[in-house]
Amino acid sequence: MVDNIQEHKFGWTESSESDFSVEEYDGDLDMADSSDDELNLHAPIARHGPIIRANPQDLVLQREYWSMCAIAFLLDYRRFSIPHLQHLINSTWHIRGNVTVVGRDSHYYILHFDVLDDLLYACGEGPWALDGALLVLERWRYNLVINGLQLNFVSLWIQLHGLQLEHQNPELAIRMGQMLGMYERIDWDANTPRNIRFMSIRVRVDPWLPLLAGFMLKLDNGDRI
Repeated sequence: MVDNIQEHKFGWTESSESDFSVEEYDGDLDMADSSDDELNLHAPIARHGPIIRANPQDLVLQREYWSMCAIAFLLDYRRFSIPHLQHLINSTWHIRGNVTVVGRDSHYYILHFDVLDDLLYACGEGPWALDGALLVLERWRYNLVINGLQLNFVSLWIQLHGLQLEHQNPELAIRMGQMLGMYERIDWDANTPRNIRFMSIRVRVDPWLPLLAGFMLKLDNGDRI
């Protein structure tokens, strides 16, 4: 990964030619000509200073690297060290390319993927159970500040067990998913052979609230299960 970063000139350079542009504040603050009536002493003080912009070419090179990264949140009371998380990923995930843990900020980690399909699969099919914790992945986006993020929802695959065969249909499973949270999609195949043990639905839920423990299904004969 180090070679990859050097190849893309990752990080700010120290050249003074065009790496940064600085715009000085050119406002005119003449306090001597202001009267007490014109000056509001209780108004918030506006802060002015130089404005710095990055070289667009440098941003393109850096975003080329970060676009192959995912932001991972460890949903657990523990904080895994980078070597420990790297070991878990190497021993658990069986994907085409390599995944490198770039760094950590509190419960957030940055994972770099060598293969785009691996990145899309890991973000779309998670969260992932690692050493008793859940690892929630989302693809990196422009202008994100890691320590300013907050995990507000997580998409989970939920299995519906104990249904009679005639109740194993997508319409009923979708209604159940809407009771659990925000329904996203269902893993269902009407062809045979099929999975008759349970049905799987993907639902978006608030990870900080308790999950619905269960609900009653009223049968056509009046019984409830």
